[in-house]
Amino acid sequence: MILSLTDAKLDYPKTTAFQHFSLTVEDGEMVSIIGRSGCGKTSLLYTIAGLLPLSGGTMQRAFGNEGVALMFQQDRLLPWKRIIDNVLLGLSKEKTEEAATFLRSMGLGTVMHHYPHELSGGMRQRVALARALIRKPNILLLDEPLASLDEQQREMLQNDIKKYVRDQGITLLLVTHSIQEAVFMGSRIVMMTNKGVSYELKNQLHDDPNLRTRDEFFSMQKTLRLHLEATR
Repeated sequence: MILSLTDAKLDYPKTTAFQHFSLTVEDGEMVSIIGRSGCGKTSLLYTIAGLLPLSGGTMQRAFGNEGVALMFQQDRLLPWKRIIDNVLLGLSKEKTEEAATFLRSMGLGTVMHHYPHELSGGMRQRVALARALIRKPNILLLDEPLASLDEQQREMLQNDIKKYVRDQGITLLLVTHSIQEAVFMGSRIVMMTNKGVSYELKNQLHDDPNLRTRDEFFSMQKTLRLHLEATR
């Protein structure tokens, strides 16, 4: 077990983000979290990352805050820093060659000395991903990081993230509004409401390289949509 939340609750001054949330995640597992807007998905990631304290319940992690990398929907690159310096943000210059290797592996070797405004949206998200992965986190938290990309770019980055996370044995929690993305990325898909988990689906075909073309890929999406509709 790398992460466990039991009857977790998070309150803001005027509202409750979520409550009665319980989830156990095993080391190396990839968990997709879906649910309606406002059910507390992003707040949950912030809690797991140690950015927000729980108001109730408990959380246990097999690592400290330094073992978590959080990637946001916005790339949050610093516009006055070159790409390689954005990847190295907060790290020593000794990591420069490692950062360059990451960028080359993501097809960004020729732009590592450019500035963010010179890159496309897809390229910027690859930079943000490199910045998260170079820290070799125990757990990678993704908050809708591909939502602004077109379908082709989105699927390419899904492939890249899934392969790297699997190869490195990183535990992944992905928040997404895309049911298709949730099924492709998750070995387990968790449906969240602001009152806890309403449904879970185990993806038995998660490792299938042809997952997107399998009939089961679409049937799992249909099942999830039906359960999501029931949460209205």
